[in-house]
Amino acid sequence: MRKKTVILCLVLLIMALSVCMSGCSGDDAPPLAAEDEIKLIIQLDVKEDIGLLILDQNVNGDERSGGISNADKSMLKHDDMLDWSYHKNGIELGGVEIPGNTVDLSLRFRVITEYCEPNYESIYPEEYTVLLDPISFDADFGKTYHITITGDKESGYQAGLDEP
Repeated sequence: MRKKTVILCLVLLIMALSVCMSGCSGDDAPPLAAEDEIKLIIQLDVKEDIGLLILDQNVNGDERSGGISNADKSMLKHDDMLDWSYHKNGIELGGVEIPGNTVDLSLRFRVITEYCEPNYESIYPEEYTVLLDPISFDADFGKTYHITITGDKESGYQAGLDEP
């Protein structure tokens, strides 16, 4: 009986270690851009959770707006890592083919400090909206760019393109 108990404990220990190790791959790196994609990794490093993050975008002169929110209507966490992609022939670029491998990209982020229901017009209450200074750069397809947003409601927010 004692031998069976020891074997059972060893089997349970091996199973527990297997489950733990499968969840601890150590590969927490964000995904890289595909060959026909420009990927933005947006790191929030702000003092409080926020409701929405709106991206007012100008890609080669084509202006549009989009945003990031949680589907469960919860706030974006103050330290979330978000991603946004542009595909060479995708709807994100108006469905038009982009000649060459580089686009002129200008982004102006808007932090919506409280959760609001996302809408297609990207119109949110002024008292919850903080407009950040724009950032512009030439973006190459097949590359990943890292942007960090810092700050808080009181002193304001800043967005910056991280150096590679």
